[in-house]
Amino acid sequence: MHQPAAYSATDRQCCAFCGYGIPTEPVRAPSGAACCSEACSEAIEAGETPPDPPAVTWRTTGVAALDTLLPRGFPSNSFVLLSAVDGIRHRELGTELVWRTLARGEPAVVVALVDPAVAVVQQFLTLGWNVLPFLESGDLHIVDCFTSRLREEHQTPQHQVEWNAFLDRFLEDGATVVLEPSDLRAVEDALHDRLEAADMVGQGIVVIDSLNEVERQGHETGTEQFVKEVRGDVCSRKFVPIFASVTTSGGESFLERSQYLFDGIVEMRHTESLVDGVRLKQLGVRKMDGALYHPDWVAYEQYAGGLRTFDPAADLAAVYGPLSPPSGHRMEAGGGRARGAPQSRQRR
Repeated sequence: MHQPAAYSATDRQCCAFCGYGIPTEPVRAPSGAACCSEACSEAIEAGETPPDPPAVTWRTTGVAALDTLLPRGFPSNSFVLLSAVDGIRHRELGTELVWRTLARGEPAVVVALVDPAVAVVQQFLTLGWNVLPFLESGDLHIVDCFTSRLREEHQTPQHQVEWNAFLDRFLEDGATVVLEPSDLRAVEDALHDRLEAADMVGQGIVVIDSLNEVERQGHETGTEQFVKEVRGDVCSRKFVPIFASVTTSGGESFLERSQYLFDGIVEMRHTESLVDGVRLKQLGVRKMDGALYHPDWVAYEQYAGGLRTFDPAADLAAVYGPLSPPSGHRMEAGGGRARGAPQSRQRR
């Protein structure tokens, strides 16, 4: 058996086929090209086309508030948990992640467990993002795991506002209704079928609107297997990232005990420590495997163009307008009584 010889780091070059650095003595293809392995040499000899890209790609989310914390992006094979405490709605973040993906010309799949497909579409439209052309083209698809849990007479309502009836036209082909969402394998199958139909390999995004609902539909063992299955097939094999939302309550749920399953964790919380009497929303990254991230909490709010960070000490009045001061406190020029002089980023 061939034993790789030691190879000086200063002499290393890149493999002519896979593109990675050659850590040992090069294997020469018949053409003389330097390869890292016999397999790469044989691939060149057979005239195979090198894979493109030759490595895990790095992406930005397109969400300004989140990209502030991920200056170099994140690996495309990541399963990222969007974790928020009770009382914070993180639907807007998942919605914007999908919109930014569509806007750069890539497909997206939303796995909807807490709302019917028509409500998912309404969420985009409410934020000013017209996804109707993407539903029509097939670039956006909704895996509907909610509708079949309704009573039969409510699954195809005849009595609804005309606008929703119109939106249903886009969902005839733009959504897949999972008939047995309590069977997590059926959910997996619907997701995999859609990824294959859209040729989602090395492109696009999957957003799961609630892992809490996944946990309710399946018991603990089933939920763990679901996460492992979709992470292994969608993220690791296809290089399609998944962002999944979960609401935490400080208890001992499976998801709170099993955060090791995820490549990244983005957290959202409320705090009153920055400005007296004002409850602000903050965003932070707890972990992002393989990526540089800032260990800061940033204050954020939903603007017309998406989530944005702001400096509570300077921009409070500009963001929220005049605020009533807490009893006995004097309001600062920024619209609140700031503690210290917090910057736009707050150290953990």
